[in-house]
Amino acid sequence: MLHLSLTWQIMLGLVLLCFSYYLLYKFVVYLKDLFRPFKKNKKYWCRVRSVSDGDTLTCYRFNVRRSETKLRFAHVDAPESKQAYGKESQRLVKSMVQNKIVRVKITDIDRYGRCVGIVYRYRKNINEEIIKRGAAWVYEEYIHDKHHLTYMLQLQNKAKKQKKGLWKSSRPIRPSVYRKQQKS
Repeated sequence: MLHLSLTWQIMLGLVLLCFSYYLLYKFVVYLKDLFRPFKKNKKYWCRVRSVSDGDTLTCYRFNVRRSETKLRFAHVDAPESKQAYGKESQRLVKSMVQNKIVRVKITDIDRYGRCVGIVYRYRKNINEEIIKRGAAWVYEEYIHDKHHLTYMLQLQNKAKKQKKGLWKSSRPIRPSVYRKQQKS
């Protein structure tokens, strides 16, 4: 058996105390991350519980707490439920993601506290897919990258030319205009 002087015993005790404090700190950080709800600029795997309309869904994360959140599609503005093509847009999104596992990249938190993000299913960008299928407009005001804006508008123009989805109508009304009309 090794006999250490009192000084060495104190030093060894301090080293063990520091190491145990470090382990406790790492464990607390791990638990905070495990229980943390959705955060901006992070990617998460989640299951889609419900689809409210063509650009809003509810999903929950695969963590211990099963953090649930309302998620709005980034860069997309779909018709309101009571608006022309609103129900069709909602059905399309439901068929693509309802009760399915998706990957979500949170890009922002909106003024209503909803997460705003890009939804992926099997590497397919669902936000872009909604535009391609003519189920929504490009929300130009919220796209800050000019290249991405150009790309999204090209997708929208292609859907217009092919008269897909809401573009079958001769003059569809933007949801933002429709909401203003409903308020007055």
